[in-house]
Amino acid sequence: MESRITKNVFCTYTGDESKADTTIFFISGNPGLISYYHPFLSLLAKHLAADQGEGAKNESTFPESGSETSFRIYGCSLGGFEVAEQSQNDPPSEQSFSSSSFNANGPQGKNESDESGPRLYDLEEQICFVQGKLNKLMRTISSGKKQKVILIGHSVGTYMAMEILRRHRENTTEPQSDGADNSPDFDIIGGIMLFPTVMDISASPSGQKLTALLSIIPQFALVVSFFARLLTFVLPDSILKSAIRTVMKNPPPHALETTFTFLKSPGGVRQALHMAADEMYTITTDKWSDDIWGVSSTRDPVARLFFYFGRNDHWVAEKTRDEIIALKGCTSKDGLGPKMFVCEEGLPHAFCLKHNEIMTRKVTGMIGEIVSS
Repeated sequence: MESRITKNVFCTYTGDESKADTTIFFISGNPGLISYYHPFLSLLAKHLAADQGEGAKNESTFPESGSETSFRIYGCSLGGFEVAEQSQNDPPSEQSFSSSSFNANGPQGKNESDESGPRLYDLEEQICFVQGKLNKLMRTISSGKKQKVILIGHSVGTYMAMEILRRHRENTTEPQSDGADNSPDFDIIGGIMLFPTVMDISASPSGQKLTALLSIIPQFALVVSFFARLLTFVLPDSILKSAIRTVMKNPPPHALETTFTFLKSPGGVRQALHMAADEMYTITTDKWSDDIWGVSSTRDPVARLFFYFGRNDHWVAEKTRDEIIALKGCTSKDGLGPKMFVCEEGLPHAFCLKHNEIMTRKVTGMIGEIVSS
């Protein structure tokens, strides 16, 4: 796949494209517009290229300089958030997976497009959408080496990443019922979960507020999206951008433009709230076995995992975070489990707005540990 950066797709390389045998596959949070993460992913490519060239001078632990390797960094907008900008060479849009990738309760079921606007994706359908994008990407890669993948998720993207880890492992270890296997052959060697909302999201401060609103206004997503569309129709673009700038406290240009595009899109606001409502009812208890978490010594873990939590994260309850760290975090006693960190720099949940430099340095170090292990 050629390098390109659009509102819907981010794809670049840290070196020679023909030598890229490791794909860093990024899964965004909600709202799922990949352009919110363009500076983060661009800086990540820059730091990875620098660390590969200079060996282990920086925080990461990469192989010695001169290594014949390159990273492919890829991310795309989630289903329902794409804007009208695709070229013919883009990976298939969500319609390409509507008949084969989703389960029986997918697009043909309750969340198919209705008369009031574009069809809406719930969390399960987003997981299928993202996994379909990953599989399609890996099929397009022609290389003599077996490809490796490192998943990076942010916010609800971490839940999707964990589910993709589980489903990929089950698909590669269990025979298909019909004897056929159309999945591409690649290994997921690592996962980096940033501000992870993997359990009990409704217990978080923002989760409690949203749950209360949903109980009071059952059609909350429809109501809010209607008023958002009304405002974007009535207000001139310049005034709308000024309002965004005020509410977001003077965001950087990429965040301002992405939010403007998001609000002006036909179904973006409703999609975000529809998905958020489903998150409240889906992201509850721990859904993954010990071998997925890497805390079991009876089976090889599917990947080396890193979790980076925030302090006072409005989407992750402090109690939930502490329980995850206590139950699943790597301990010096047995060395099993994900490495877990709690941010000491005060980074916000939405780090991609103004804190990309410090976050990319941390993620570069984690990637270095994964590829050198």
